[in-house]
This record gives sequence, C-alpha cells and structure tokens, in this order.
Amino acid sequence: MEVDEAYPGPYRAPESLTADTDASGVSSRQAKDDEPASVDATLGNETGDATCSERRGWTEDAWHTVLSRRQKKNQLKKQQSQMEKAVKANEKFESDPPAEKQKHEATQGFRRRKRRGPPPLPKEDIKIILRPHKGLWVKNILGVELSRAVIDACQRSFNGNDFLLRVHPGSNIVILSMPSMEVASRLRGISQLEIRGQIHAFNAYVANPEGVLRGIIHGIPAGTSQDELMENLRVRTQGVNIERARMLGSSKTAIITFTGNVLPRSVYIMGAELICYPYKPSVKVCKICLRTGHHTDVCPTPNVNVCLKCGAREPMQ
Repeated sequence: MEVDEAYPGPYRAPESLTADTDASGVSSRQAKDDEPASVDATLGNETGDATCSERRGWTEDAWHTVLSRRQKKNQLKKQQSQMEKAVKANEKFESDPPAEKQKHEATQGFRRRKRRGPPPLPKEDIKIILRPHKGLWVKNILGVELSRAVIDACQRSFNGNDFLLRVHPGSNIVILSMPSMEVASRLRGISQLEIRGQIHAFNAYVANPEGVLRGIIHGIPAGTSQDELMENLRVRTQGVNIERARMLGSSKTAIITFTGNVLPRSVYIMGAELICYPYKPSVKVCKICLRTGHHTDVCPTPNVNVCLKCGAREPMQ
C-alpha cells in the first residue's frame, strides 16, 4: 500500500478525491444557499479552505470527520455561548459583596430548614389547662411571671421544679404538666392569678390524657350535671371505660371521654340505649376579633373594633 507524504495514511485515488470534492462542493453550495447572508458576516466565515482544513480533527489513523458549514457554525456558536456564560458568571460572583457570596453559597449547598417546634411534654404527666377570661393575652406575659403567679396562688406549697409551664398562643391558654397528683390537685383549684399587680380570673381544668377516645350522644335533657351523667352512664363494650362526661353548653348533647382501643357503638343512660358518634372538634372562631382558637366569652381583646364583612380593624365607618 502506498502512503502519501503530505498526509500520512492509505493512498487514495485521484478519482475518489475528485468525487469527494464534487460531493462536498455540492453540499457546501446547498448549505450556503440555505443560510442567510447575515450569519456569514456576523460569524466571520470569510476564511479560506486552508483555515477550514486546520479545523479538521485528525485521528490516529489519519482519518478526519468532514463537517458541513452549518455544523461548523453551530459548533462555533455553542462554544462562544459557553464562554460568554462562564465569563458573566465569574464577573457577577467577583462583583458581589461578601455577604451576598455567603448567601449564594448557603442557598446552593443547603436547603432552608423548617423551624422546629417545642419538644413534647411527658406523656405520663398530668396536664392542667389554665384559660383566662376576657381581656388578657397570655402571649404578652413572660413565662417567669406566669410561673411566679401560679406558685403564689398555691401558697408556695411547691416550687418551679415540680411542674412545667408552656404557653399556647393560638388558643390563649397556659398548659401545666406535672407528675405529682398532689400538685395537680392544687393547680386544679386555681381561680385567679395576680399578674403585674392586677387580678385576672382563670378557668382551670384537667386535660384529656393521650390515647383516649371521645364520642357524643344526643337526646340528653339540657342542664344535666356532670355528676348525674357519670352516675347514670354505662357501657357494655369490653375493655372500654368511661373516664368523664359533660354537656356541651346549653344543648341536648353530651361529650364522653373513653379509655380503651375501640369507640363503643352505643352507651346506656338510666337503661336507655343511645348511639355514640365520634366526636369531631370544630374550629373555634371568635365573633369579636374574628380570630381562631377561642370563643367569644374568653376573647382577650373584647374592646377591639373589627369589621364583620372584610375583617379590617378599626374601620373608618
């Protein structure tokens, strides 16, 4: 096999070279006709055949890939666009202040973490709820002030090591958690607290323990006391006991708290069978301030003026 001295590799006949030249010439003319004249002017494609031959990529076997004019232009465009993007990104990063650089690095490397809530209270503890009457926002009072007022209201029979205090601003309540039954009974008797030199009335009640089930029954005479309900209510479902029961306001519906794994289908009051429905608590909405989490009778801002149509505070009319 003969080897060409100018271009190493297998010898190619002149006829084949002529045919390739003709074929490439036809394709070049067709590509030139397809491309607009302005593209050649902007990209500076007035280079000769020698420049095009320098751009050919030779392989180890002295073969090269023949590209059309359009393919060469597209390749050149891609290279130029990549270079421009890299230069712009470098200039922008260098022009940013140090604070912006740190923010950029933080957003690139890490996602914003959600704010973690407080840890859960001990499950075995007894929970006492303190709900203030009208005119007091518990979120505006320091936790230390509330703890001191609670200890003073119980004649300092215990200290801060015997209970945990947590404020729930959405419901405007104070949650007290303690393991001792004696401390819980004293906290259950709180009716008022002295805060910042003023006396504020509170309602104290025991919260439902975790893992209980609640149901409602209809057809109870309005005004039935809690003691009468507990004395006359009974259930036949095995493994289920009635923990407490009370009437819902002035209605004829009673809510019952059960301990067990299954909500009974029916309960009996004075021998009469009543169907027990699952209790689904509704969202509390105050009709004075239009906030959720509390009723009108315990609104912390009873004197606020709110438009009932649009919700604007202190409307002009």
